[in-house]
Amino acid sequence: MVSQRETSSPSPFTPGYSKPPLVFGGHEDELEELTAVFRTLDFGENDSLLISGLRGSGKTSMLARLQDAARSSGWIVLSDDASKGLMDRVTETSIPTEINRLAEADRVRLKSVGIWKFSAEFDFVDRNREIRPLLRNDLVALSEALSGRAGILITIDEVSSGKVRLRELSRFALEVAHAKSEGANIMIAFAGIKVDLDELVKNEHTTFIRRSRDLTFRRLNPKETAHVFEETARIAGRSIDREALDLLVRVAQGYPYLIQLAGDYAWRNTPESESISVDDAQVAHDKAIKSVQRRVISRVYEDLSERDKDFVNAMAHDVTGRSKMSDIATRMGTYGQYVQIYKKRLLDSGYVQPDGRGYVAFSLPYLGDYIRSMAADESGNEFQTSDWSEFPPPPHD
Repeated sequence: MVSQRETSSPSPFTPGYSKPPLVFGGHEDELEELTAVFRTLDFGENDSLLISGLRGSGKTSMLARLQDAARSSGWIVLSDDASKGLMDRVTETSIPTEINRLAEADRVRLKSVGIWKFSAEFDFVDRNREIRPLLRNDLVALSEALSGRAGILITIDEVSSGKVRLRELSRFALEVAHAKSEGANIMIAFAGIKVDLDELVKNEHTTFIRRSRDLTFRRLNPKETAHVFEETARIAGRSIDREALDLLVRVAQGYPYLIQLAGDYAWRNTPESESISVDDAQVAHDKAIKSVQRRVISRVYEDLSERDKDFVNAMAHDVTGRSKMSDIATRMGTYGQYVQIYKKRLLDSGYVQPDGRGYVAFSLPYLGDYIRSMAADESGNEFQTSDWSEFPPPPHD
């Protein structure tokens, strides 16, 4: 008989977007080094970061951890994404919001700069429109107001390689570079898929970004994956049966988003039980794979170019999990040198990884399964009839 708890508690697993996990798997050493900067202002190589990885690999969670640590140390945090209007949002919304969070003594120092207007109680009122709103001036003034006690963390998520977006990001980076050259204590982190970050680095005015520290988020290993499952459940007051843990690890395949998703399904199946059972894990297995294919993998696949799709479609023929490059070229109807172009692009995107000399494998779990399922549907195999097949719509004029 399974023992019950007096009350069930909310799931500690966080598959929702931008919700940092309770237990952060992998990159613990890097996270410790980076958070130390917030306490010591000893930047070293950590004043500029490029955080790359697949969707759901933990990039946004890392940014959230950095933001929390920076605020805990008294830093100003400017957090946004790389969508249109970034510069205006930061100067007109984010910075005024942060000014109102500063201690009154810091706002008194800001008033003397003359960039912003304050009330008699030193509450922020408006920007002095006689001063041209340059981000560099704002950052230098904010840094000086902190009197060397803290700095400014800037995080930019969802970097895109679109030309318009890259032009604005390039201008934004130039402003930050000027502020840093004038002594402002700034750490800036850009997050996105590697190919998009590579395009950002190639742009004008991004010289300092080219010297950034790279953090690449990949799948966790089995030990790290098991640790996240076990420790997350333990902190929230439950255990995981050994057989259930083994199944959950195999389901998640080290993919951070899938760890949180499978853990959440398993937890919610019998939330009043003291332990997560193999039955709970089996329910999670059935639900999580379908969900991740629908929410993530299908979108990843649709984002690929037609020739990139041809490449991964050719890989999906190999159910063993690894594909020989010469076989891929044959299936694509092309030659080896040409197919290497697509291999490199998919490697840089993170969807594919080397798997021995002359071989590649999917780095995104279940992408091959998803492609094969689409092919099966198109060929008529495993076709599912609609529940409405016996209830056709009535004729109309």
